Amino acid sequence: MTVSGTSGLSFSGGVSIYPYQATAAAEGVSLHVTIDIWYGWAALVLVVMGGLLGIVGSLVQSTRLILVAGGLLALLSIVIFAVGLQSELSKSTLVSGWPVVALFSSNGSFMGYLNYTAYLSLGFWLALVSAITMLVASRRKLEASSRTPPPPLLT
Repeated sequence: MTVSGTSGLSFSGGVSIYPYQATAAAEGVSLHVTIDIWYGWAALVLVVMGGLLGIVGSLVQSTRLILVAGGLLALLSIVIFAVGLQSELSKSTLVSGWPVVALFSSNGSFMGYLNYTAYLSLGFWLALVSAITMLVASRRKLEASSRTPPPPLLT
């Protein structure tokens, strides 16, 4: 989440949430809050397992089921992380004085001077792209394996 504001003075800052801590930083001052986000760890395990299945499934020529399983695990990790983070964000604020935010939200004004934008970062989008790639690859693998071989050449 990025934050900027003006009230005679301008400032900017950000809040980052990791599976092991949340960090709020503004104008060189940072606050670390130790948290246990179980859904972050669960999503990390699922996306790693999905990635490994995707690599193995791309190497094994006989079946597409491994690629489908990898893609579904990656999609499940995305859903678990997004739902878990949204439920955590809607409970309360991590830092007192910050607004309660939702995923993919922004506010034109908070307390008259503070603007914020909340979004998911690069890892979420990479997991989504990898899940889609695995599912598309499993579909293409099915099409390639369903073709009949040409008849043998007469010599």
